[in-house]
Amino acid sequence: MERKKKPEKNALLADIGHLTKEFSTGTVLMHQAIAQQAGLTGTDHKYIDLLLQHGSMTAGQLSELSGITTGAVTAMIDRLEKSKLVKREPSPDDRRKVLVVLDREEATKRIGPAFKAMQQDLEKLYDQFTRAELKTVEKYLKAVVEFTNKQIRNLNEKPAKKPRK
Repeated sequence: MERKKKPEKNALLADIGHLTKEFSTGTVLMHQAIAQQAGLTGTDHKYIDLLLQHGSMTAGQLSELSGITTGAVTAMIDRLEKSKLVKREPSPDDRRKVLVVLDREEATKRIGPAFKAMQQDLEKLYDQFTRAELKTVEKYLKAVVEFTNKQIRNLNEKPAKKPRK
């Protein structure tokens, strides 16, 4: 009996690995499409998401959180400021620091419509699952988020290779 379980589990894990990769790629492509609808790059759209999740922060904090260089963060802030999605404001706690402040109203106006339509479709999708199944999905996603964040920290601790030209 044990011999039979191992190949079945290995096949299931292979399927999960394939589906996880497909889901990851699909998520990136979906957010790229959402960003294009809002007149943004996919990357800029996700930095807006970081600001939505974590609130206003300095460019240095955004660099640390995202793992990209402060120079790249500055260029991104410039683009988003030009698009009227963020503004730079002096920190109320330390006037030497500048905070990147998201214009939530503008971000919602630009990005919100795609998410509103998607939310309705998601609700229909969730209706196909029992509460117990959704709890299993929740448990899996929490574990994957924790795993992913650990991998990001580990990767960001290593020196990055320069892109080939």
